[in-house]
Amino acid sequence: MPVFHRRQALLGALAALPALATGARAAEAPPKREFEFLPLGDFTINLPSSDRRMRYVVVSITLETKGEAAAAFRDLTPRLRQAALQRLLQMAQNRMLQPGQTDTALLRESLLEGIAKVHEDGLKDVVITRLLHS
Repeated sequence: MPVFHRRQALLGALAALPALATGARAAEAPPKREFEFLPLGDFTINLPSSDRRMRYVVVSITLETKGEAAAAFRDLTPRLRQAALQRLLQMAQNRMLQPGQTDTALLRESLLEGIAKVHEDGLKDVVITRLLHS
């Protein structure tokens, strides 16, 4: 085989290597998750009090979304946080977040309803990861 043809064959084989490596990387890539969790963070809400003592509640919220919808929820994080904050403030005003009287199921349902108004498609659940009263 002449040198020119061997060089051409070698260059052809080298050109095929990136395609083979890409295929191997695609096979190694983890499968997409069915559901993803998006933390919205902590919310500190002042509670109305009859005495002069300052009272507050800290609520940490995480959204459970369908995997394919997670990016859309990430893009809307500021609006989702605003919706959660508005619900929490409303519940505090109605004295629904008082120590020893907070119904966590009602809190979750209220947050789920408020967040669904911003973006419902792909929202599976609202998970309350922390509830701390002062």
